Amino acid sequence: MSEPVNSCKIKLTFLIPFKVGAGKMNDNGWAEDGEESYMVGREMETAAFSRLLLDESASRRVINVYGTAGIGKSTLLDKFRAEAHKAGAVTISIDGEGVLAAPSSFCDQIRRELKLPEWTDGDEHTRLLSCYEAIRNKAEQGRVVLLIDAYERFDMLDFWIRDTFLKGLRASALIVIAGRSQLSEPWLLSPVWRQQLVRMHLQELDWNAVTRYARNNGIAEETQIQRLWSCSKGHPLMLSLAAFLAQQGAGEETYFRDDDSLPFIVELWMREAPDEEMRALIEAAAVLRHFNQDALNAVLGSEVTASDFRRLIRYSFVRRVDDGFTIYSLMREAVCRDLILRAPQRYAELRERGLRLYYERLMSLGRIDASSREAVELMYYIGDALVRAFMDVFDLVPKHYAKTGIEALDEIEAYAARRKREAKDLQILLHDPQSKLTFDFSMTAEQSLYTLRSLNFRKLFELDRDAVRVMRNAEGRLIGVAAVVPINEGTIPYLLEAPRSKAYFRSLTEEELKRLAVPAATRSGWFIETIDAEDFSDTSQQTAIGHLLHSLMFSGELVVESPAPFSYFTETHLSLGFEIAPGGMHVRYDGVTPAPTFVLDLRKGKLIDYIHRMMRRTGYGDMVAERDDEPGVDAAAPPNTPDPIMARADLTDREKAVAKLLERGLTNSDIASSLYISEATVKKHMRSMLSKLGAANRTQLLKKLLE
Repeated sequence: MSEPVNSCKIKLTFLIPFKVGAGKMNDNGWAEDGEESYMVGREMETAAFSRLLLDESASRRVINVYGTAGIGKSTLLDKFRAEAHKAGAVTISIDGEGVLAAPSSFCDQIRRELKLPEWTDGDEHTRLLSCYEAIRNKAEQGRVVLLIDAYERFDMLDFWIRDTFLKGLRASALIVIAGRSQLSEPWLLSPVWRQQLVRMHLQELDWNAVTRYARNNGIAEETQIQRLWSCSKGHPLMLSLAAFLAQQGAGEETYFRDDDSLPFIVELWMREAPDEEMRALIEAAAVLRHFNQDALNAVLGSEVTASDFRRLIRYSFVRRVDDGFTIYSLMREAVCRDLILRAPQRYAELRERGLRLYYERLMSLGRIDASSREAVELMYYIGDALVRAFMDVFDLVPKHYAKTGIEALDEIEAYAARRKREAKDLQILLHDPQSKLTFDFSMTAEQSLYTLRSLNFRKLFELDRDAVRVMRNAEGRLIGVAAVVPINEGTIPYLLEAPRSKAYFRSLTEEELKRLAVPAATRSGWFIETIDAEDFSDTSQQTAIGHLLHSLMFSGELVVESPAPFSYFTETHLSLGFEIAPGGMHVRYDGVTPAPTFVLDLRKGKLIDYIHRMMRRTGYGDMVAERDDEPGVDAAAPPNTPDPIMARADLTDREKAVAKLLERGLTNSDIASSLYISEATVKKHMRSMLSKLGAANRTQLLKKLLE
């Protein structure tokens, strides 16, 4: 066959809205046979897995599958799971999108997979031992294969999985870890793991595989196959969607550009492929993330017929999971973005109904468990317009902060020197497509460098080998650095002395410090030393920052940070639900500007308090109030309490407005800009409040205001 043509004109045809080749349906409406023969590509990867599966004596027992979004990682894991079942193995599947990145949640999910009763008590170590015992018992039935998908969601659990969980697992277990990036450098630098690791980098399908896929789907004309190739470049998700638009039959002609991105193809597919009823189902399923027929009924407010539901789950981008179904993450993101731009009110309604569904399910549990699917799903729904604007980037290969070793020290120090040479004033514009709100922040060149002040990267590497992360562009150039320090007995001496952390940690009581001083191999929380980017106004770099903060939040633990004292940083933390810690104010960035310390505590029973707080903040307080008003309901969150600042009778209205902005960590200049008054007027109000409350400085004033 000749080389692919550049033109990408496809004639729309009769569309088969099913998984092509799906055979007999089981009771859940899922294909039991036939579909497998339509899979193309990945033969080498499947053969390698089968060899490792059958040879328990093989030294290599960790398979790392990685590649861009939509490249077929989850599909390949499904294939591996099926191969394992054929060989009589016992499989355990864990999806990073549905589990908190905490050891107890990870162990609880393994028990669920093995159909064992959930733990209602027990510390982290007890749950770990229980997991090992359950896996040993299952190993009597066949080789155990552990498949972990969306591993990027377990970023903050990587150290524990690598150095605690897997080291104690039976040597005969085969582990498959799939994520958008290859495993971090500590895996490769460890001689133990390096010799056990098999890396599978999934690339786009080649020309022959695309040809086979097209012919399996009834597309035999050479020019159409060439156009499929030109449209998809071998990317599996784009190929499957484009194939839907190229089935045999009559229809209008549709044109793709050579640079077509997935969002454009999804927009076209949603417009042309499904009928109105099916389009509504796809949109609801995308907003829900994980769904079944009952969930769709609740979110749509109408009954979904069994036949329509079966049609939905037979689409190629729908995957069966343990508790129902899910749309592949890349397709889900693309559908939601299309819906937000096309019908933002419709999206908001579906999102609110989804939030209500998961909230009611969570509150109906006999015991509110932070590791439950309902609690994790609610975390994805929570966030205001600023958070959405911060994360508003769609990219097949998103930038991210990856762990690195001390070998990168010289490169990091060169990056810091380059940042100082090339710093410039920044105007940062963020836009939320759902609410249509735009946020405008600015930083001077000097202020943009605060994130690199007073940092000793060599010391951070020595403190914890996983503490330092770097962000790179497509060419491998370093464009960002972050340092996240685990809190334990080994790091507390550093945290008591480091400029950004000492105010908060020295404000803690001896008993509080003792509780945080867990053994060095574990952690009681995280301190974010810094998150720096080459260009804070670049949307892809903003999103990388947002994903790092989200990964920390999804650890379900204590997160502490004292970011640079400018509204771009402080407003973002407040929008994410961080709270200003009493006693954490300091001036150690520049010796003048007060910088607050932010705390987010999601340990144990505090997650539901956070959920309630964020629901009230983002306009869903009525749901919490409805639960509080129900007879016999013992609300998990305390009733609304008066705002201590707004309740003060000794402050004027203008002083209260200034005090609320002080609480949010704003400088006098930022407060003046927010209230449209002069900085001199702000200082006058500050002096008045200092006098009234008998405070000597801003730190004391804030503490007295919050009492």
